[in-house]
Amino acid sequence: MRPMHLTLGIAGTAKNTGKTTTTISLLNHFTTQGVKLGLTSIGYDGESVDNVTGLPKPRLFVPSGVLVVTAERCLDVSSAKLNVLETLPISTPLGNLVCAIVEREGLIVTAGPNQTRHLRTVREWLYRQDTELIIVDGALNRMAPMVETDGFILATGASYKPDSRQVALDAHYLAEVCNCPLVPQELAQEGLLDTNATMVWGGGGKILASTSQNLLEPGGLEPMERVAQQAVGFYCPGLITSSCLRRLMEIPFPSAMVWVLQDPTKVLIPNEPGLIHGFLLKLREAGSTVVYRNPLPLLAITVNPFYPQYRYETNNYEPAYVERTELKQSVADAAKVPVFDVVQDDCLGLANVILSFSARNGHDGV
Repeated sequence: MRPMHLTLGIAGTAKNTGKTTTTISLLNHFTTQGVKLGLTSIGYDGESVDNVTGLPKPRLFVPSGVLVVTAERCLDVSSAKLNVLETLPISTPLGNLVCAIVEREGLIVTAGPNQTRHLRTVREWLYRQDTELIIVDGALNRMAPMVETDGFILATGASYKPDSRQVALDAHYLAEVCNCPLVPQELAQEGLLDTNATMVWGGGGKILASTSQNLLEPGGLEPMERVAQQAVGFYCPGLITSSCLRRLMEIPFPSAMVWVLQDPTKVLIPNEPGLIHGFLLKLREAGSTVVYRNPLPLLAITVNPFYPQYRYETNNYEPAYVERTELKQSVADAAKVPVFDVVQDDCLGLANVILSFSARNGHDGV
């Protein structure tokens, strides 16, 4: 079993959570399996030293044969030998994006697309080259383009919060938010959701009230408040800010409604994970269902016990660690998705999670 036309995101909750190490492990594993790989990033990554702590961090060591999409100015600072195949009309602060193949393994600095439509262009170019698995290096704070992936792996750990219980709690929140089901096919086919407006509908699919695409201010919800008791469904194709999320929880909508959101990034980007989880929990307890038009499932989590600890007496950062077994077990118990230690575990378990997901969703090849 091998992936076919699968795009996988890897997002870190913070710097030094093991995202780069996770990416390198997957590149090495799938290369040895003969899988044709593509690699890009959302924005810039690949510096050798953390620009805040001054501590060394791993760079992307990429095997030969991998297709890479990065910015032009990254080529000169990469030790890998790259053969440029095409230049895309997508500009970045580091020059246009170039599509290249790694002819000799080495370190690569990646600076890829930072807009959803540009990542879609990159993904389509890589698929035209018969790429089987595309890895997109990203981060939670710049994850909007991640909706162009089929699913993602979360890298978290003590560098995010040096308290295993807090890391586990937020991992639980993120897993709950990201793994809501897909919108029912019958609802998607009715054409009711073919609008750029946020709206509520009643019996027979009649639209009762609508407002702007993005819910930025609570005042925009007033038309919905007036018809709340008649509603059977809610749809928002855009962002929902914290203030609007709180206001939605106060409006007396009926129980057992269908709440349709565009994708997880639309609520993750402007909100703390705990607030979104509270919103989902309140709806579920009332008997409502929350679904996404475009899913972004969290497939697995990798954890890293390392964190940079500031020493006042020396005025610099030093490496520190939480207890690694406790961290891994706490996150696994809370998140209910497969969890791997980014350093101690080999890559086989994580690779099998990816392949199983690929097979279940029709991305597997022979």
